[in-house]
Amino acid sequence: MSAWGNTDAQASKPVAEATTFTIDSTSTDVVNTTDDTINIRHGFSTGDAVVYTTAGTAIGGLTSGTTYYIIAGDSAADTDHDYQLATSASNATAGTQINITAVGDTDTDTIQILASDLYGVDTNEMAANKTQEGAAHAGWNKVTTRGSRKIVETLVAMSKNAFSSSDAEDTVFEDYLIAIATQPVAASVTSPADAEFTVAATITGSGGTLTYDWQVSTDSGSTWASTADADGTAATLTVISTDAEYVDANEFRCVVSATGADSVTSNAVALTVA
Repeated sequence: MSAWGNTDAQASKPVAEATTFTIDSTSTDVVNTTDDTINIRHGFSTGDAVVYTTAGTAIGGLTSGTTYYIIAGDSAADTDHDYQLATSASNATAGTQINITAVGDTDTDTIQILASDLYGVDTNEMAANKTQEGAAHAGWNKVTTRGSRKIVETLVAMSKNAFSSSDAEDTVFEDYLIAIATQPVAASVTSPADAEFTVAATITGSGGTLTYDWQVSTDSGSTWASTADADGTAATLTVISTDAEYVDANEFRCVVSATGADSVTSNAVALTVA
Protein backbone atom coordinates (compact mmCIF):
# COMPACT_ATOMS: atom_id res chain seq x y z
CA MET A 1 0.00 0.00 0.00
CA SER A 2 1.15 3.51 -0.74
CA ALA A 3 0.51 6.92 0.75
CA TRP A 4 -1.58 9.16 -1.51
CA GLY A 5 -1.34 12.50 0.28
CA ASN A 6 -4.32 14.65 1.24
CA THR A 7 -6.41 13.50 -1.72
CA ASP A 8 -6.62 10.33 -3.78
CA ALA A 9 -7.24 11.83 -7.22
CA GLN A 10 -6.53 8.91 -9.52
CA ALA A 11 -8.07 9.69 -12.93
CA SER A 12 -11.65 8.38 -13.30
CA LYS A 13 -11.53 6.85 -9.82
CA PRO A 14 -13.48 7.79 -6.69
CA VAL A 15 -11.80 10.57 -4.70
CA ALA A 16 -11.00 10.14 -1.02
CA GLU A 17 -9.59 12.82 1.26
CA ALA A 18 -7.90 12.83 4.64
CA THR A 19 -10.51 13.63 7.30
CA THR A 20 -10.73 17.34 8.16
CA PHE A 21 -12.45 18.86 11.20
CA THR A 22 -13.58 22.49 11.32
CA ILE A 23 -13.35 24.24 14.70
CA ASP A 24 -14.46 27.62 16.00
CA SER A 25 -11.19 28.97 17.34
CA THR A 26 -12.94 32.07 18.72
CA SER A 27 -14.93 30.00 21.22
CA THR A 28 -13.61 29.44 24.74
CA ASP A 29 -15.67 26.24 24.78
CA VAL A 30 -13.40 24.97 21.99
CA VAL A 31 -10.06 26.59 22.87
CA ASN A 32 -9.24 26.32 26.57
CA THR A 33 -6.20 28.43 27.51
CA THR A 34 -6.29 27.15 31.10
CA ASP A 35 -6.05 23.46 30.28
CA ASP A 36 -4.17 24.02 26.97
CA THR A 37 -6.83 21.97 25.14
CA ILE A 38 -8.76 22.15 21.87
CA ASN A 39 -12.10 20.41 21.48
CA ILE A 40 -12.14 18.30 18.29
CA ARG A 41 -15.12 16.02 17.76
CA HIS A 42 -13.15 12.90 16.96
CA GLY A 43 -11.75 9.90 18.82
CA PHE A 44 -8.04 10.65 18.55
CA SER A 45 -5.38 8.70 20.42
CA THR A 46 -2.12 9.97 21.86
CA GLY A 47 0.51 10.30 19.14
CA ASP A 48 -1.91 10.81 16.24
CA ALA A 49 -0.54 13.45 13.85
CA VAL A 50 -2.71 16.34 12.65
CA VAL A 51 -2.19 19.51 10.61
CA TYR A 52 -3.59 22.78 11.97
CA THR A 53 -4.63 25.48 9.48
CA THR A 54 -6.25 28.88 9.78
CA ALA A 55 -7.10 31.67 7.36
CA GLY A 56 -6.89 34.24 10.14
CA THR A 57 -4.91 34.72 13.34
CA ALA A 58 -3.68 31.39 14.68
CA ILE A 59 -4.57 30.04 18.09
CA GLY A 60 -1.93 31.31 20.52
CA GLY A 61 0.98 28.85 20.60
CA LEU A 62 0.17 27.29 17.21
CA THR A 63 1.31 28.04 13.66
CA SER A 64 -0.93 27.57 10.64
CA GLY A 65 0.11 24.74 8.33
CA THR A 66 2.14 22.97 11.03
CA THR A 67 1.95 19.30 12.04
CA TYR A 68 1.18 18.63 15.70
CA TYR A 69 0.68 15.46 17.74
CA ILE A 70 -2.35 14.61 19.88
CA ILE A 71 -2.23 14.16 23.66
CA ALA A 72 -5.45 12.38 24.60
CA GLY A 73 -5.46 12.91 28.35
CA ASP A 74 -5.66 9.90 30.65
CA SER A 75 -7.25 7.52 28.17
CA ALA A 76 -6.13 5.96 24.90
CA ALA A 77 -8.82 7.95 23.11
CA ASP A 78 -10.17 11.04 24.91
CA THR A 79 -13.97 10.59 25.10
CA ASP A 80 -14.47 14.28 25.97
CA HIS A 81 -12.72 15.25 22.73
CA ASP A 82 -10.59 17.83 24.58
CA TYR A 83 -7.05 17.34 23.34
CA GLN A 84 -3.70 18.90 24.05
CA LEU A 85 -1.14 19.18 21.26
CA ALA A 86 2.60 18.47 21.24
CA THR A 87 5.38 19.43 18.84
CA SER A 88 6.53 15.83 18.32
CA ALA A 89 5.31 12.27 18.77
CA SER A 90 7.80 11.73 21.59
CA ASN A 91 6.56 14.85 23.37
CA ALA A 92 2.99 13.61 22.99
CA THR A 93 3.91 10.30 24.60
CA ALA A 94 5.71 12.15 27.41
CA GLY A 95 2.73 14.47 27.92
CA THR A 96 4.68 17.63 27.09
CA GLN A 97 1.97 19.87 25.67
CA ILE A 98 2.05 23.18 23.84
CA ASN A 99 0.99 26.16 25.94
CA ILE A 100 -2.22 27.53 24.38
CA THR A 101 -2.12 31.27 25.10
CA ALA A 102 -5.07 32.74 23.20
CA VAL A 103 -8.11 31.93 21.08
CA GLY A 104 -8.04 32.56 17.34
CA ASP A 105 -10.22 34.92 15.33
CA THR A 106 -12.10 32.67 12.88
CA ASP A 107 -14.73 29.95 13.18
CA THR A 108 -13.30 28.01 10.22
CA ASP A 109 -9.94 26.79 11.49
CA THR A 110 -9.24 23.20 10.48
CA ILE A 111 -7.60 20.13 12.00
CA GLN A 112 -6.74 17.50 9.39
CA ILE A 113 -5.44 14.00 9.97
CA LEU A 114 -1.86 13.94 8.67
CA ALA A 115 -1.85 12.98 5.01
CA SER A 116 0.98 10.46 5.39
CA ASP A 117 -1.24 8.51 7.78
CA LEU A 118 -3.79 7.89 5.04
CA TYR A 119 -3.01 4.90 2.88
CA GLY A 120 -4.43 3.55 -0.34
CA VAL A 121 -3.23 2.04 -3.58
CA ASP A 122 -0.89 3.64 -6.09
CA THR A 123 -0.89 3.63 -9.91
CA ASN A 124 1.11 0.39 -10.19
CA GLU A 125 -1.21 -1.37 -7.78
CA MET A 126 -4.22 -0.08 -9.68
CA ALA A 127 -2.87 -1.69 -12.86
CA ALA A 128 -3.91 -5.07 -11.47
CA ASN A 129 -7.51 -3.88 -11.12
CA LYS A 130 -10.01 -5.83 -13.25
CA THR A 131 -11.68 -2.87 -14.97
CA GLN A 132 -13.35 -5.13 -17.54
CA GLU A 133 -15.74 -6.31 -14.86
CA GLY A 134 -17.29 -2.85 -14.64
CA ALA A 135 -15.78 -2.00 -11.25
CA ALA A 136 -13.00 0.44 -12.16
CA HIS A 137 -11.65 2.17 -9.06
CA ALA A 138 -8.65 2.36 -6.77
CA GLY A 139 -8.34 -1.07 -5.17
CA TRP A 140 -8.02 -4.74 -5.89
CA ASN A 141 -10.94 -6.79 -7.19
CA LYS A 142 -11.54 -10.47 -6.66
CA VAL A 143 -14.07 -11.70 -9.20
CA THR A 144 -15.91 -14.95 -8.57
CA THR A 145 -18.13 -16.41 -11.30
CA ARG A 146 -21.20 -18.33 -10.20
CA GLY A 147 -23.20 -19.47 -13.17
CA SER A 148 -24.15 -16.34 -15.12
CA ARG A 149 -23.38 -14.04 -12.20
CA LYS A 150 -20.10 -12.37 -11.31
CA ILE A 151 -19.42 -11.41 -7.70
CA VAL A 152 -16.82 -8.67 -7.18
CA GLU A 153 -15.09 -8.31 -3.79
CA THR A 154 -13.00 -5.17 -3.40
CA LEU A 155 -10.16 -4.19 -1.09
CA VAL A 156 -9.79 -0.42 -0.93
CA ALA A 157 -8.12 1.98 1.49
CA MET A 158 -7.46 1.96 5.20
CA SER A 159 -6.26 4.46 7.76
CA LYS A 160 -2.98 3.83 9.51
CA ASN A 161 -4.06 5.74 12.66
CA ALA A 162 -6.12 3.21 14.56
CA PHE A 163 -4.88 -0.16 13.40
CA SER A 164 -4.84 -3.09 15.80
CA SER A 165 -1.56 -4.99 15.98
CA SER A 166 -3.51 -8.18 16.74
CA ASP A 167 -5.37 -8.12 13.42
CA ALA A 168 -3.42 -9.40 10.42
CA GLU A 169 -5.52 -7.39 7.99
CA ASP A 170 -4.53 -4.18 9.78
CA THR A 171 -0.80 -4.56 9.15
CA VAL A 172 0.61 -1.51 7.33
CA PHE A 173 3.68 -1.99 5.16
CA GLU A 174 5.86 1.00 4.36
CA ASP A 175 6.69 1.79 0.75
CA TYR A 176 10.46 1.56 1.30
CA LEU A 177 12.91 -0.21 3.60
CA ILE A 178 16.10 1.52 4.80
CA ALA A 179 19.15 -0.44 5.90
CA ILE A 180 22.52 0.85 7.13
CA ALA A 181 25.23 -0.92 5.16
CA THR A 182 28.22 0.80 6.81
CA GLN A 183 28.11 2.18 10.33
CA PRO A 184 30.11 5.28 11.29
CA VAL A 185 33.47 4.70 12.97
CA ALA A 186 34.83 6.48 16.04
CA ALA A 187 37.33 9.24 15.25
CA SER A 188 40.52 10.06 17.13
CA VAL A 189 42.28 13.27 16.07
CA THR A 190 44.90 15.70 17.27
CA SER A 191 43.66 19.29 17.30
CA PRO A 192 43.23 21.12 14.94
CA ALA A 193 42.78 18.17 12.55
CA ASP A 194 39.27 17.63 11.20
CA ALA A 195 37.17 14.66 12.29
CA GLU A 196 34.97 12.80 9.83
CA PHE A 197 32.07 10.42 10.34
CA THR A 198 30.44 8.56 7.43
CA VAL A 199 27.34 6.40 7.17
CA ALA A 200 26.32 4.35 4.13
CA ALA A 201 22.69 3.31 3.76
CA THR A 202 20.57 1.56 1.17
CA ILE A 203 16.87 1.87 0.37
CA THR A 204 14.82 -0.99 -1.04
CA GLY A 205 12.16 0.08 -3.52
CA SER A 206 12.95 2.26 -6.51
CA GLY A 207 12.38 5.99 -6.31
CA GLY A 208 13.06 6.55 -2.62
CA THR A 209 15.38 9.39 -1.58
CA LEU A 210 17.50 9.13 1.56
CA THR A 211 17.98 12.07 3.92
CA TYR A 212 20.49 12.35 6.75
CA ASP A 213 20.34 14.01 10.15
CA TRP A 214 23.60 13.89 12.10
CA GLN A 215 23.10 14.30 15.83
CA VAL A 216 25.49 15.01 18.69
CA SER A 217 25.36 14.05 22.36
CA THR A 218 27.36 15.86 25.03
CA ASP A 219 26.18 13.65 27.90
CA SER A 220 27.27 10.14 26.91
CA GLY A 221 24.22 9.46 24.81
CA SER A 222 21.50 10.50 27.27
CA THR A 223 20.21 13.26 25.00
CA TRP A 224 20.72 14.04 21.32
CA ALA A 225 20.37 17.14 19.15
CA SER A 226 20.92 17.78 15.46
CA THR A 227 24.37 19.15 14.71
CA ALA A 228 24.83 22.75 13.66
CA ASP A 229 27.44 21.77 11.06
CA ALA A 230 26.82 22.78 7.45
CA ASP A 231 27.08 19.17 6.25
CA GLY A 232 24.95 17.74 9.05
CA THR A 233 22.47 16.56 6.43
CA ALA A 234 25.00 14.74 4.25
CA ALA A 235 26.19 11.13 4.37
CA THR A 236 29.58 12.37 5.65
CA LEU A 237 29.85 14.74 8.58
CA THR A 238 33.03 16.81 8.94
CA VAL A 239 33.67 18.33 12.36
CA ILE A 240 36.38 21.01 12.20
CA SER A 241 38.32 22.45 15.11
CA THR A 242 36.31 25.68 15.19
CA ASP A 243 32.98 23.87 15.52
CA ALA A 244 31.31 24.04 18.92
CA GLU A 245 30.88 20.25 18.75
CA TYR A 246 34.65 19.66 18.34
CA VAL A 247 34.90 18.45 21.94
CA ASP A 248 36.65 15.40 23.34
CA ALA A 249 34.21 12.58 24.26
CA ASN A 250 31.26 14.00 22.32
CA GLU A 251 29.28 11.26 20.57
CA PHE A 252 27.75 11.33 17.08
CA ARG A 253 25.09 9.32 15.26
CA CYS A 254 23.02 9.66 12.09
CA VAL A 255 19.27 9.24 11.57
CA VAL A 256 18.59 8.10 7.99
CA SER A 257 15.08 8.74 6.67
CA ALA A 258 12.95 8.72 3.53
CA THR A 259 9.35 9.57 2.78
CA GLY A 260 7.35 6.36 3.00
CA ALA A 261 9.89 4.52 5.17
CA ASP A 262 10.64 4.02 8.85
CA SER A 263 13.73 5.99 9.88
CA VAL A 264 16.85 4.07 10.93
CA THR A 265 19.42 5.32 13.45
CA SER A 266 23.11 4.44 13.15
CA ASN A 267 25.41 3.34 15.94
CA ALA A 268 26.68 6.11 18.22
CA VAL A 269 30.45 6.72 17.98
CA ALA A 270 32.78 8.93 19.98
CA LEU A 271 35.11 11.75 19.03
CA THR A 272 38.46 11.77 20.79
CA VAL A 273 40.42 15.02 20.58
CA ALA A 274 44.02 15.07 21.76
